[in-house]
Amino acid sequence: MCNSFFAALTFVLIIFSNIILAQSTNSLQINGGLIIPMSASKGITTSFQYNYSLNSNIQFYIYSGYLNWDKFNVSFIAQWSPLQQQTHFSTYISDNHILIPLYIGSRINIHTNKLFTIFTTIEAGYSYLSYNAYGVKKEIDPGTGVVLAYNTNLNTKKRTNENLFGVGAGVGLSHPINNNMNVILLFKLNSQINSSYYSFFSSQGTYTTFNLGFNFNI
Repeated sequence: MCNSFFAALTFVLIIFSNIILAQSTNSLQINGGLIIPMSASKGITTSFQYNYSLNSNIQFYIYSGYLNWDKFNVSFIAQWSPLQQQTHFSTYISDNHILIPLYIGSRINIHTNKLFTIFTTIEAGYSYLSYNAYGVKKEIDPGTGVVLAYNTNLNTKKRTNENLFGVGAGVGLSHPINNNMNVILLFKLNSQINSSYYSFFSSQGTYTTFNLGFNFNI
């Protein structure tokens, strides 16, 4: 009776161990890189990500991080006339942008060979955005009426905070360093769905990122 019990227990443990070993490994990922908002100066991005493997080709992930960039630029056009020779002007209406996202997403492997794996991502989530907003002052020659410039009015500086929801998609490469670590290259496009200042896929609400990451199996 005792021998039968231990034999059955051993059999169950062997089967359970095989199931565990057959499961895909979950991982932690550290990313860093460059953020390129539309019509704005470049900035930096860092993030920490947890990946849950559904199978060898599909992962779900959750991440948070810190993104920072400076000025958002806008253009103004004055009507041409013999006096108004310069018609295009540019300035900025916001700076010191800080974005803290909390996103969930899915990664799907679409091709794997001995050197790398190509994958796509799709994601959605919440972002906290904080930045300085400014008004614009139009400079006019009082004698001729010629527009001289559009300048950022620093006296109107206002710290603005927004709670945003967004979506994103990306494509990337994964290259194994060893059995427990991969290096990741990832390009993503993200846009904010809701804002009282700009619309979905507008230049102010859309950005791309280039990330280099290291993925550690756990």
